[in-house]
Amino acid sequence: MAAQVEATSVPVTPVINLSGPLTMYGSSISSEGVARAAADSLRHHWDMEALGRWANDVISEWSGAEAGMLTSSSASGITLTIAACMTGNVIGRVWQLPDTTGMKNEVVIQAGHNVNFGAPIAQMIRLAGATVREVGTVNRTHPAAIRHTLGPNTAAAMFVISHHTAQYGFVQLKEFVEICHAAGVPVIVDAAAQDQQIERIVASGADLIVLSVQKYLSGPTAGIVCGREELVRAVELQSAGIGRAMKIGKEGVFGAIAALRERMALDLDDWAADQRAKAAYLAARLQDLRGVQVTLEKDKVGQPVTRVRLEVDPEKAGLSAEEICQALPRCDHSIKPRAHHTDEGWFLLEPVHISQEEMDYVIQELHRILA
Repeated sequence: MAAQVEATSVPVTPVINLSGPLTMYGSSISSEGVARAAADSLRHHWDMEALGRWANDVISEWSGAEAGMLTSSSASGITLTIAACMTGNVIGRVWQLPDTTGMKNEVVIQAGHNVNFGAPIAQMIRLAGATVREVGTVNRTHPAAIRHTLGPNTAAAMFVISHHTAQYGFVQLKEFVEICHAAGVPVIVDAAAQDQQIERIVASGADLIVLSVQKYLSGPTAGIVCGREELVRAVELQSAGIGRAMKIGKEGVFGAIAALRERMALDLDDWAADQRAKAAYLAARLQDLRGVQVTLEKDKVGQPVTRVRLEVDPEKAGLSAEEICQALPRCDHSIKPRAHHTDEGWFLLEPVHISQEEMDYVIQELHRILA
């Protein structure tokens, strides 16, 4: 099983995370190399501006973008990129925020992308002092509606790539960028967990891209901002203003760079094959669960992650999907499923960040619960 917390005075033990790299369960698990890089950095003083230049070079090499930088999280990256699109490189405007008097301050977002990822996307935008202009409906946005909403006070447009968003009826990224650029509006992409799609997102022409380091990159808590150099420098300038509350520490920089270097050395096809094999193993050993249909499901927004879907017939299983998901965390070793859809009768298991021993324990406990 997962190692217990070494500090015995702390009344907390690790969980078996089958939800994926969600913040509420500590996101991902870092390699020994990433953990060591972050820990070793804490024993020294560093020139943080020099570390920032180093991060810029590594992020640019990894992403193919003109420039890059690190923030305290991807959520803070959303706020800071919005701020940068309003202030540009004018320091007086940076000091003025969140008062946006005299600045373009509207941010256009499709209704189906205005989601809650643990906090509302709209709130992250408003933190910079901006006003959210939602366009379309949850299940339908027409390109003409975006063109109509973009106006003289539009500072930026936000596009979100996430399993939380509507998966149909919206204007796709490439067309969204083309429409916004035709109106002279920069596009920010919130791609928090989409690091393996970075080349495609950069190629779309998006001006700023925000990603999470602690999702599938398996680094410490940190965010990446990359894109057009002029705008990335404007994001950096926010550290003299509202960004001061969102700064990254030296351990975050070293851990993030170690994670990026490991990613660049990784064969992503082999990684995806390993994830398919883990999910297939788990699914095969759950096929005989009474009243449960077990299938494999690909990630809906393009990450090469395979999950196990369990669709529950309460009459045959004797329990509902929600009741199963309530029972799993109460096991001796708390199991956390991906339970976003229990009201629809199903839930997911994502085995990316668990060991073979943990998978076998999960199989055992599901059979016990449904016995």
